[in-house]
Amino acid sequence: MKKFFSLIASAFLIFSVSAQSHISTQSHQAQVTQVAPVSARGTDGSYYTASDDGFVIKWTFDGQGEHYQFSDVAIKLFAVSPDGNEIALYETDGGSINRITVWDWKTLSRKYLKKFSDSITSLSYSSKGNYLIAGTATVDGAVFIRTQGWQIVDKIKANTGIVSYIHTSASEKTCAFYSPSGNLSFYDFTTGKLKQKMQIVKGLSQTVMYNENRYFAGIRDGSIYITAAGKTIASVTANNPIIISTESDYNLYYLETDGRGNYEVKMLESLEDNKVSNPRLVKSLKGPRGSAVITAAVKDATNIYFGSKTGSVYKSEVEATITTNTMVEMTENTYSKIYGMAPAENDFYFLTTNAIYRSSYDTGVISRLSSTSGETDIISYKDNSVILWSQSEKTPIKLLNLDTKTPSVLFTPKNSVQKVRLCSVDGKDYLIEIESNSVVNLYDIQTGTLSEVYSGTGIQDAVYMNNKLVYIAKSAATNPQTPLLTVNPETMETVPISIKGNVTYALSTDGKTIYGLYIVSDETGRNTYVFSYNVYTKQMTNILKFAEEDAEAFTYLNGNTLFTNIGRNKVYCYNLSTKKRFAYNRSASIPKTLCLNSRRAVILNSNGSISWCGTSDSKLLADWYLTKDDQWYEF
Repeated sequence: MKKFFSLIASAFLIFSVSAQSHISTQSHQAQVTQVAPVSARGTDGSYYTASDDGFVIKWTFDGQGEHYQFSDVAIKLFAVSPDGNEIALYETDGGSINRITVWDWKTLSRKYLKKFSDSITSLSYSSKGNYLIAGTATVDGAVFIRTQGWQIVDKIKANTGIVSYIHTSASEKTCAFYSPSGNLSFYDFTTGKLKQKMQIVKGLSQTVMYNENRYFAGIRDGSIYITAAGKTIASVTANNPIIISTESDYNLYYLETDGRGNYEVKMLESLEDNKVSNPRLVKSLKGPRGSAVITAAVKDATNIYFGSKTGSVYKSEVEATITTNTMVEMTENTYSKIYGMAPAENDFYFLTTNAIYRSSYDTGVISRLSSTSGETDIISYKDNSVILWSQSEKTPIKLLNLDTKTPSVLFTPKNSVQKVRLCSVDGKDYLIEIESNSVVNLYDIQTGTLSEVYSGTGIQDAVYMNNKLVYIAKSAATNPQTPLLTVNPETMETVPISIKGNVTYALSTDGKTIYGLYIVSDETGRNTYVFSYNVYTKQMTNILKFAEEDAEAFTYLNGNTLFTNIGRNKVYCYNLSTKKRFAYNRSASIPKTLCLNSRRAVILNSNGSISWCGTSDSKLLADWYLTKDDQWYEF
């Protein structure tokens, strides 16, 4: 990684790469959900952190983190294979998306994908790595996936029911299950038959089996419960406790906090005759407070690793101390996230929450053009001006003159803004504006007139075409039950278009043809298509197909070339004339959108970085991050 100021060495950066991680000390951008040692015994000082931002970071003993965004939704659980080279992730949006994926960390390639209709309650590898075991929030209970060939197998001869903790013995001959109903069950993992079932404390979370599988611990209502041989042998009240022990520990370690930045690491020592000691203070720590409070932690043989609600990662030694120490912050938050971008002749505009910048790959020079007021999206306009707006906000749509730095309010939305699009028809400029998936407005920039052209539900996108009709992409589940319709903004006549599909979205247009995406659900599953629709011939053509649902992908039209990130792992470039296509390899972060000028393509990634590409081949030239001191860092 190096700081990039100008033209220096830019000619040497043109090379083709596949998906790759980035090495830095940058923090996560959202809450850390789990921390785990890389190796089962936790002896080499390396560990993983996962987050709601979809990233997993592998931290090494020297404090460097290998970053890679595996998911476009939150990662709530992950498991590390016994050899440390493979990770299994539970990805979820908290609703309809629930999937388990398995990745080879060395190649950053996906080895397995399984979708679930319900949430996942636990995720673990068997002790020798022969099985990946997932607990589900259904009466069917655990799912066993053989890692050799990735096939689901029947290992248990009965439904386990809802389970939130699964652990196998070192020999993989016994498997233990904990159910929130209070059942701790042991099965013969070779025959699948129940060996023993015990009723213990109900509703435990943060559960762990330790001390060579003799003790079982968990948390409920601010108390730590420890059971042995089916009996509760200890109940300890604790302030906001986080269990930090793993299955390899002999004693139970946990973290307490008063919520004001004061933390204590305590231990319950295992004694003879299935007894444990009273809480023993290992060390006192000063750490983050308030919105940055610690949300996940784990210990290995030497250190304790902490993840916070804001995404920062901290570390402390396990060794007991008398004095109060401060958690060592391992991460930095040095980058300014780029939210929007737009072409600016041979350069590009880049928008952060407080400023507009102008820059290009070929010069590397960055110029701060103007301060802004937190807008998240930018549209290039004539006379050296731009249009600014904020997604999911009710803030004004503004026209900013970059010469005078003077903004003017075009109009103020009544509801949260979903999308704003610039359209030119008969030499006049209009803005199509969508609010709250329910209203489509047309704004005449020349006259300053705002008019509502359609209201309904499930609205996704809209464009104003040369035939002077507004085309609205929507869900087919709402009336009229079609995913695409037209509205005449003068007469308000609405005409449904007969198109097969559940929903259309992500439109692009040259004024005569509409390009976009639609999802079709049938007996074969849910498929996503890139389509074209000629508004004059009314002919619809499928261009690309993705054999899964992707409701967040984009399209971008530039001349005869259509770009899309369907599948959201790469950006595909499709030549509409020659029918040839290629794909830009992604960076460490998932591509979010793209724009072009005559010389370069630039991809905006989900984490606010940008990736520079050529316009005629798949070469990824460089990844840039904007620092908080208005400079570029290049990977």
